[in-house]
Amino acid sequence: MKAGRIALATLGALALLGGGTVLALRAGAGATDRATLEKRWADGPSRFVTVDGVRMHVREEGPVGAPVVVLLHGSIVNLHEWDDVAAILKDKYRIVRFDWSPYGLTGPDPSGVYSTPRAAQLMDGLMKQLGHDRFAVVATSNGSNVALEYNRAYPGHARAMAFSMLPLERPSQTRKVDWRLSWSLPVFKSVLPGWRPHWFWRVMLEDTTPPGFEPTERMVDQITEMNNLPGALDRQAQYIQANVKAFRTSDVGAVAESVHVPVLLQWCSYDDVISQGAQASVARFTNAPVTLIEYPDLGHFPMWEKPAKFARDLDAWLGKVTSG
Repeated sequence: MKAGRIALATLGALALLGGGTVLALRAGAGATDRATLEKRWADGPSRFVTVDGVRMHVREEGPVGAPVVVLLHGSIVNLHEWDDVAAILKDKYRIVRFDWSPYGLTGPDPSGVYSTPRAAQLMDGLMKQLGHDRFAVVATSNGSNVALEYNRAYPGHARAMAFSMLPLERPSQTRKVDWRLSWSLPVFKSVLPGWRPHWFWRVMLEDTTPPGFEPTERMVDQITEMNNLPGALDRQAQYIQANVKAFRTSDVGAVAESVHVPVLLQWCSYDDVISQGAQASVARFTNAPVTLIEYPDLGHFPMWEKPAKFARDLDAWLGKVTSG
């Protein structure tokens, strides 16, 4: 009887503690401070450029006058996804990176619009402000959609385009997801829609990368901290919903037909997020010469999984398409 009362009291205490924690997080206790994050993640060559009312986090590195290469990150992450690759390429190229809206340290958009066309529009405004008219574009995941839409809407600037993760169709809705994600995500969305814990993002990375790859604390920290900025996850949800609508109502992959410059596909076969295969993706580029390199041992984050290998092949291709 006494043991039962103790167990009941313990459960009650845990419920109160859990309830108090949830209320605190809902009140903003888990939100990160923008000024603090900018000191940590916008150091070195970072700066902020305002484009059409949006304060954008930008990095430029490498020799002035060298061929310009723009690196576009994927969803949930930010420009630091390219840190390892940029470190390898910046001796030969002028590397431009930025957090495209609604990700990273780039601020809220006063227009309230978060979509691939809007991200491409802001990219156009940014590149004009930076003074870059011709450049190669290297993109991954949803950054690839931004790159393709930019090339379609603002032709003549991209001199070559390289992609690793390339969602020309809606990403897989049937792939087996780690049970910790499938169980916890609905709870977070209903109870704590604006916050995710550190472990959640670590599992997310582990779930989309090959066995044996261990995300560093820096990788997980930057995703956790920037995605816990006030309103960040809500803005990202709006962007994702706009993407979902586009995939349901139009042939998103047809945008590849507007590419008339050399294309590199660094196809990571271990990844199971992207729906279509390598050859189906090549076939979409009906008006462009395509170079295909397949990596059976790389997943959704090749620039983190094996940056030297990934950057070596990218560098060799860039050397050919940006010369002359």
